[in-house]
Amino acid sequence: MTGYDPLFLGADLPIPLPGFSAALDGAVLRAPTLDAEVFAHYVNYTVAMNRLPHRRSAVFAALNIDQTRLRGVSRSDRWRIDSRIGAEFQLDNAYYHSNPWDRGHLARRTSAAWGDSNAEAKRASDETFYYSNASLQHARYNQDEWLALEDWVKDLDLDADGRISSFSGPIYDSFVRSLEPDGRPLATVPSAFFKVVCFRNTARALEVRAFILEQDTDALADWGGREGVRAELAEIALGALRGRTRYDNQRYQVTVAEIEARTGLVFPDIVAQTNPLFFTKPAPGADQPAGDLPDSQFPEAREVDDPSEIVGPGSDRTVIADDDVDVFIAAALVNPKGAEREGEWISIANLSNETVNLAGWTLSDTLRPRLTLSGTLGPGEATRVQPIAPLMLANHEARAIELYDDAGRRIDRVRYTREQAQAEGRPAIFAYRNTAFYRQP
Repeated sequence: MTGYDPLFLGADLPIPLPGFSAALDGAVLRAPTLDAEVFAHYVNYTVAMNRLPHRRSAVFAALNIDQTRLRGVSRSDRWRIDSRIGAEFQLDNAYYHSNPWDRGHLARRTSAAWGDSNAEAKRASDETFYYSNASLQHARYNQDEWLALEDWVKDLDLDADGRISSFSGPIYDSFVRSLEPDGRPLATVPSAFFKVVCFRNTARALEVRAFILEQDTDALADWGGREGVRAELAEIALGALRGRTRYDNQRYQVTVAEIEARTGLVFPDIVAQTNPLFFTKPAPGADQPAGDLPDSQFPEAREVDDPSEIVGPGSDRTVIADDDVDVFIAAALVNPKGAEREGEWISIANLSNETVNLAGWTLSDTLRPRLTLSGTLGPGEATRVQPIAPLMLANHEARAIELYDDAGRRIDRVRYTREQAQAEGRPAIFAYRNTAFYRQP
């Protein structure tokens, strides 16, 4: 089997497979049946496996995508154990049966299904149905946030020749949850997944985008039941309102260095250095183009709810001051009963001990011209903005709302879920901000 081709983007631009840091010492499966005793090759992709008994999933999957040869072929859904790896190092169907967990493809089927003929594409598609290519992804996550990112990669229109190299894999850190089917060993559920995308732009230069999607409390909400709700309310009562830097169930564009730190992988220098986001803040006086240093916190992490929000080389970046000003988007009526546009509203709360002048502040739905605000908010006061035209809140999908001050700094960003958008007449409440996850220093 050919597997991942490091020269796929061109002989002059090799993108080797990631290496392993000392943090993965003893965790990577090594077996004489694998290439270099590590790599399992399939049609158009390659995986390296984690041998730890509570993981039993890929450390990463590396996939080549040729958009010019993608073919729509039937889906087999016949999942198999790869005997080269061994059944004891793979999670079989017992971990995905009669529960909310999907067999989340790391190398996506429709992105791997390419070749010079339908037969070649069908074989490549079928080869993605090995348990070595599956990881525990909640159904809400796999069929929503992760799928949207996969669609962006598959349909990428920034590349010069339709050729893309993509790396995906699980992250096990912040949010610890496990699964233990009857009579089977325990398995740890990934707390997040990463994706690194490499391609040549129209000038034939390498470009890189890197993402982390947290698989956290919002993705797993239907497992929490009443006890989960009580826990959240208890945190609110204790004042756990901040911690906004990692909002639940959200796509983030990140640095490659952050992915390396959270996984133990080591990407080629050319990949890490080409990524447009910064990991370390340059020293004072360093020569940086205006607009390149918008954050007070490093490494950079950018929320992504729409492809237009993905940062590329030379992109202007919004200054993020979410943790500097205690003014919040508290709630929004996304789907009112009756008159749609007249009934929508957004509530803003001032939780600082100073009066805030809202003159020149703006609200954004990330898609349309912003709404300019006015008036003042005293300490502890809230105001309801209604109507919100020219903004429009979505009724059938997850979207974001952002608040900016008069200097253009982003003061808050919230994201209502698809379920909240579909709940007619019920406001989306943003009072709970999760503090359990990674928090920027």
